[in-house]
Amino acid sequence: MIVWSSLLIPAEVMFRIKPMLTMGPVSFSGKRQKIGTDAGFWTATMSGFPVLSPEKILEWRGIIGALQGGLEDLLIGPFDEFQAPTLAGLPPIITGIPHSDGALFSDGSGYSQSTILVSSSADLDLRRTSARFRIERAGEIKRGMYFTVRDGGRPSMHMITQTPEKTGNFVDVTFLPPLRFDVPAGSDVDFADPKLLMNLASPESGDLALEMGRWSRPSIELEESWNGL
Repeated sequence: MIVWSSLLIPAEVMFRIKPMLTMGPVSFSGKRQKIGTDAGFWTATMSGFPVLSPEKILEWRGIIGALQGGLEDLLIGPFDEFQAPTLAGLPPIITGIPHSDGALFSDGSGYSQSTILVSSSADLDLRRTSARFRIERAGEIKRGMYFTVRDGGRPSMHMITQTPEKTGNFVDVTFLPPLRFDVPAGSDVDFADPKLLMNLASPESGDLALEMGRWSRPSIELEESWNGL
């Protein structure tokens, strides 16, 4: 599994659930029947990456090369922190937290901590598309928000598709795509930094054309990894 570099931030991001449809022949009226064979899978187009320094050029080359045209899984998120259910103006994740003695790591970084705490209130089965979550600390949960659940180290990202119903510290949500695995009660539901596994949509995706050998604004097209779907 390859992890996307924090140095590479896109200017434009488009994530969508691509339906898996079977379409019949066109009728005399010009219409055609559509049958859903599954609830779909994630696709993404990200463009306008400001690759403007040698460090970023090398990062881009290394990651795209390691993905081997789509053979390897990529861990990446939708860069959607501005839509996260934050509370009291806090960022979704606080970074740079020092050790108890005030010291940071050797590279100047520190620990990170999510400001959003949500968990599953009951066991959720594979292919489930609805759930009740327990809210420990979060802003308003809304339709259209992304969240991730995990099976060990494997993440699965989902989007709330109907207006949630909140009762006390619990919220009932409907989402797509269906769960990719069973989720035990009490599991973390990550609204702060959702992630999923994706592959290059084609071997040519992620090509880097340098202007004057010094900069570029490349794009990348991805589709959800079929590993485990």
